[in-house]
Amino acid sequence: MQHRYNSLKPYIYWGVSVLCFLLHLLIQVSSGVLVKQLAQELSLDTVSSAFLMGMVFYPNICLQIPAGIITDRFGARMVLTVGALTCSVGAFGFAQAATYAQICFFRVIMGAGLSFSFVSMAFLIANWMKRESFSMMFSIAEMIALLCSMYGMQYLAYQLPTYGWRYFVFIISIAAFFLGVSAFLLIKDRPDDMESSRSKLSMSDLLFQLKSFLVDHKMWANGLYSGLLFANLTCFVAQLGPSYLEKTTGADFAEAASACTMLTLGLVVGCPLIGLVLSKVERIHLVLSIAALVASISMSIVVMFTSLSLGFVSIMLFICGLASVAYLVPFTITHFYVRPGSKSTAIGFTNLLSTIFGPGLTLVIGFMIKSHRIANGLEIASVESYQYGMNLLPMMMFLAALISFFVPQTHKAGQQNDI
Repeated sequence: MQHRYNSLKPYIYWGVSVLCFLLHLLIQVSSGVLVKQLAQELSLDTVSSAFLMGMVFYPNICLQIPAGIITDRFGARMVLTVGALTCSVGAFGFAQAATYAQICFFRVIMGAGLSFSFVSMAFLIANWMKRESFSMMFSIAEMIALLCSMYGMQYLAYQLPTYGWRYFVFIISIAAFFLGVSAFLLIKDRPDDMESSRSKLSMSDLLFQLKSFLVDHKMWANGLYSGLLFANLTCFVAQLGPSYLEKTTGADFAEAASACTMLTLGLVVGCPLIGLVLSKVERIHLVLSIAALVASISMSIVVMFTSLSLGFVSIMLFICGLASVAYLVPFTITHFYVRPGSKSTAIGFTNLLSTIFGPGLTLVIGFMIKSHRIANGLEIASVESYQYGMNLLPMMMFLAALISFFVPQTHKAGQQNDI
């Protein structure tokens, strides 16, 4: 019985970290649904709404490298415990906030709290799972988080008019508190044999490793590729997509938000497939380039042709999501590319680049939509105004197709850059 429990321990630790990551992702993708109620309650324009929704993304971006260094130094147990409890406090304050400044402040606290969850999840997979299974377990974790957040977003879109955004955020606060307690009670950072055989890198060693990442063009290309594709989720699904499809398809907001989740469904379907296929692929640069081109073409169709039915748009978004799952590959590349002991720092650096484009593009697109509206003397943003800004998305994915040829050739063991 004890042996069976010991064999399940890695999956228990992995499961708790996945739940923390799931909650973090749900907070992010729900922004596109919450924004309508918040904008009406606070009388916000497009730019102010985009800035407010980005408040949960900005700390996540800024803290990815510190998250990696701290996780490598102190372990996932402490990081997830403190982070989840911080998120709980932020969500509770957000649910009670009354002014725009207060809401922005508490959304920052929410975003900061669970910003370590992604790196901690990768840390536990690297320490407790076989090296060859990193890609598969990582992809399954992403699949679970994306699938649950997809259904959560659909449910929220239909229930939010009844219960309001404050009730939803309060539930987030309770869930984060229990996850913090669970992380403290259940997680162990490393197996006993790893604790005795490998000493932790000092802070100076980790900073030296970080410096080497910062001057490595392959690491930059790796993270930039992931970020340009992941912008589909953070920019379109989580923020601008529901409002855009509401205007172009004539569907109500709940139906538009539900259609946006088809992109997430494409990612969900693609996660286990990428985990299975990755070990069989040799020419990874070509695969990454084709995936980015397919994502760019399918998103171009959604943005350029505004008379399409909601059903056809949903199919295009599913294809875009299926191709965009290639954003996961750079994390496996990072895992094989850097030395043991600094993997969380490297993954934090990669995730910084992976998450920075979504909020940044959303803000830029928001300014472009607003400027087009003002230039044309419109009281509210038109379909053309949205198109003017959202054309940036397929352009960024085309850029990813070019960048893909500069990433390291280390997506599996035994290749030229595999340490």
